[in-house]
Amino acid sequence: MAVPTVASLCSALGHHLVPAAGFEVPRTEVSAVHISELLEPEAYLSGGELLLTTGLALPDDAAGVATYVDRVRAAQVSALVLGLGPVHQTPPEVLVEACRAAGLPLLLVPPATPFLTVSRAYWTAQSRSTEERLNDVVSAHRALVEAAVAPDPAASVLSRLARWLDGWAVLLDAAGSVDLVHPLSLGEELGVLEAEVARLDVVGVHSSASFPVGDHVAAVFPLAVGNRVVGYLAAGSRRQLDAAQRRVVLTAAALLSLDAVRRQQVESARAATRRCVAVLVDLGLVDAARRLAAESDCPAPAREAAVLVVRGRDSEVLAQTVERWCPGALGVAVDRTTAWFLLPHDHGSADDLRRRLDAADPTAALTLSGPVAVETAGAVRVRLQRDLADVAAGGSVGPAPGVHLRVTRAVDGFVASASPELRAALVAWLRHRGQWEAASSALGLHRNTLRYRVARATEALGLDLDDPDVAAETWLALRARGETTVSAY
Repeated sequence: MAVPTVASLCSALGHHLVPAAGFEVPRTEVSAVHISELLEPEAYLSGGELLLTTGLALPDDAAGVATYVDRVRAAQVSALVLGLGPVHQTPPEVLVEACRAAGLPLLLVPPATPFLTVSRAYWTAQSRSTEERLNDVVSAHRALVEAAVAPDPAASVLSRLARWLDGWAVLLDAAGSVDLVHPLSLGEELGVLEAEVARLDVVGVHSSASFPVGDHVAAVFPLAVGNRVVGYLAAGSRRQLDAAQRRVVLTAAALLSLDAVRRQQVESARAATRRCVAVLVDLGLVDAARRLAAESDCPAPAREAAVLVVRGRDSEVLAQTVERWCPGALGVAVDRTTAWFLLPHDHGSADDLRRRLDAADPTAALTLSGPVAVETAGAVRVRLQRDLADVAAGGSVGPAPGVHLRVTRAVDGFVASASPELRAALVAWLRHRGQWEAASSALGLHRNTLRYRVARATEALGLDLDDPDVAAETWLALRARGETTVSAY
């Protein structure tokens, strides 16, 4: 935008507005043209004006002229303009000296030129400037809308906004942490920005804040979805944003809020799919869970997994904390306070999870299993959820020292090495929950023969099948390997 300056007005007016001898034409912006013959005009000035006078009331003595010039200078006018002809044919030497001593630019209007010529030139330039500014702002709005439909809307909007402001733009998440930034070269300013946003705590959906960041002035606006703040847009410019610039930044904030809604909808659909995969695993339908995962952007359940159950004040907050700790977690909310998760066996440190939960909700309690066969995850989840009832607020239990992994490995070895007769005997005994008569009848064996084979099978397994949890997990592991479909050998 070409804001009228003293230099641009002198250039446009030519001989109608010239500097006095020994003075240079400044490039200071002109806020208005003001005509006054008062010796104390500062009460009517706000700064930046081109002050025109004929010098009608100008004192004759040097001290009086110096006092007048000091008042004008203190009012921060862009320049003092003396109209020649009506009172003075040439600029008084005392005025020239006083302006030179005060550093106040002195311009002259020749006798044949009315002050109206200067005023008309200024307002013509100002009108042209306003039109250019309007076109510039309209173009900025259009560019932001185009950026909002780009493949990466958030990055595109930030890039367009930063270029238009000739500064920078930063997207922060709801916690005040930097998410995206343009340009990428922005360095120390990011730390200052995060600290200021955290300190100011801009939480209202209609609130905003401005503060210095390095050699820029940052303006921060919340991104709202309904009545909830989902992030912040920070825009940095060399000077305080004017009304038009704020409107452009607010447009960018609105577009980024819409993008947040879109991303939230996508994330909700993705979270629903992940919940479905976890529920299918919990029901023992592992193949179906893997097929669903393959059809969507969701981690597929591996052969082994861990199970986590968490209780706290808000299951949504707990889920967000767990998913930040382990992005591959598949979570299911039981109710408003409890959630459980299927975790990859190589999940992060349990101590790190505890620290994160303490920061988010110190009352959170958890139970965590070790690696288990994914087919047994449902049974493990039921046990952990039952155990969680006895865990105090802020407490943690688990993981168990390798019991579930030992079941998986024991069944693998048994299936690979045991004879068909031993495998059939163990399956029948487990299917009938240790009832010898029913199991032996199903196989067509004498009870003593069945007891002998089950004893050998248990010895080969190396597991305590009198433990109902171990027995249940052994059954599920055998079923996952197709052994439970065989009724007799």
